[in-house]
Amino acid sequence: MSEQFEMYDDPFKMLILLATLISEKQGTELKYEHVPSYDNAVFSMEHERFFYKKDNTEITWFEFLGRDIASSRDLSRSEYNKMFVDCMSSLYNL
Repeated sequence: MSEQFEMYDDPFKMLILLATLISEKQGTELKYEHVPSYDNAVFSMEHERFFYKKDNTEITWFEFLGRDIASSRDLSRSEYNKMFVDCMSSLYNL
């Protein structure tokens, strides 16, 4: 079993924001029990899993987004923020 790391509050909020932006882009409402699927060159998200392709960071949760949330890497808040900003930019091709 791979090691799991605790997520800070701020990056968790950024994960929620990213899921919200994906939902808006797809014209659906974000449901914490069923996160929308999305995949591009930078990241992918599906119900219980977020994957950042540039450095293989995986964030998982159990059933509901935010429940038993864990990351495959121990990142600083700054590193999480850079990762999520990169993902958000990729959503809108910025």
